[in-house]
Amino acid sequence: MTGSVCLRALAVIVAIGSFAAAQPQSSRSAMPLEPISAIVEQFKSHTLVALGDNEAGVQGSDFRIKLVRDPRFAAVVNDIVVEFGNSRYQDLVDRFTRGEEVLPESLRHVWQDTTQVEYTWDLPIYEQFFHAVRDVNSSLPEPRKLRVLLGDPPIEWEKIHSLDDLKPWLNRDSFAVEVVRREVIAKGRRALIIYGDQHLVRSATSAPRSMVGGIVAQLERSGTRVFTIHTETRHDLSALQPDVESWPKPSLAILRDTTLGAAMTDSKDPRRIADQFDAVLYLGPPAEMTVSKPSRALCDDHAYLDMRLGRLALIPPPPHAAVTPMQMLKEYCQHPEGPLEVADTDPKTTQMVRDILTDAARGQADPDRFAPESRERLVAFLRNNGPRFLAPNGPLQALIVLDAPGGKNTQRSYRASFANGRKLLVNIELSAAHRLLAIDARPE
Repeated sequence: MTGSVCLRALAVIVAIGSFAAAQPQSSRSAMPLEPISAIVEQFKSHTLVALGDNEAGVQGSDFRIKLVRDPRFAAVVNDIVVEFGNSRYQDLVDRFTRGEEVLPESLRHVWQDTTQVEYTWDLPIYEQFFHAVRDVNSSLPEPRKLRVLLGDPPIEWEKIHSLDDLKPWLNRDSFAVEVVRREVIAKGRRALIIYGDQHLVRSATSAPRSMVGGIVAQLERSGTRVFTIHTETRHDLSALQPDVESWPKPSLAILRDTTLGAAMTDSKDPRRIADQFDAVLYLGPPAEMTVSKPSRALCDDHAYLDMRLGRLALIPPPPHAAVTPMQMLKEYCQHPEGPLEVADTDPKTTQMVRDILTDAARGQADPDRFAPESRERLVAFLRNNGPRFLAPNGPLQALIVLDAPGGKNTQRSYRASFANGRKLLVNIELSAAHRLLAIDARPE
């Protein structure tokens, strides 16, 4: 998962966009390739191919499963290294993917008991991946059966009672690198690595030189070249290269020496995405992306909720969060079909939020609308990222008040509907002076 302790699906407003337009350095357009063929082709010259996981995304999951099911994949690949599995249960996963009987209550420890406290890996799409590999292996001869390698450290949750107990287990990238070196490289095998994009960047200018770096950075520093693929779901690539709108979905494009590769930059790092990744996987425009949701069975499982909420309690909530991860999980389980619409008892605040979203789409933000303690951070972020994330959705058409998950007078929730059909859940928190203190926006 992302970061030392990830809160991906629950991230604060930083989740609403990451890439900015830079001045193109090349006149050659990126060309769409059939993605499975392109990935299989890369294994002819690379031992390792790393595919970014757009965590919780349904389209990304569908592609990964389609890739694994393609006969060409199993013909050249031996292993799949995944972030969403506790290596303590490697023997259990080996037995399951070989076709042996494993009780569901035992198997779920693989993804539920990683070092990450939140529930992203509990989403149905990750369990489905293990079942897809098992299904593929059922028709393969023993030497060609795919092996899933669990990349998360073998944490023992029965011994974790505090944040201090958890911290020693969070050197996650270095552990994954050791798994790859021991189980793939040393044995002369080939592997697909599936991790969040931030684990796969080659370097980051904001990081001190003394930092070890992520998975790809460590592997390549020791001489193992990795072909890396950024999975794009949050940025409208057609704004950077107009013909992307007509690309097949999905498509893969090589980034080096292209206008698209030169135009994509990370908002936290001035270097081009083409310097960090070899290719981009295009799944469609942001408005078409959907996210997986926890199953109703999990919400009805009191033991599961006690476990997950207890682990979430170990980690301080994100700073300036409009709603905490614990509140979000509780709210979802109370209303799995979506938050309830309620009467608008504060139309003045609703109009302020409407104005903030509309201004942000134009790259504007009125400082007077923000609390002093959050003003500099939120104004800069909305001005920089609003046009890239909100503008492609077209005009804001409706802003419906929802039952606020926090239950505080200072918190409000909305469903924002845009002209292109996209809907966002927007949570805000107000200061005592009725200024915006925090905002959280995520796809519904």
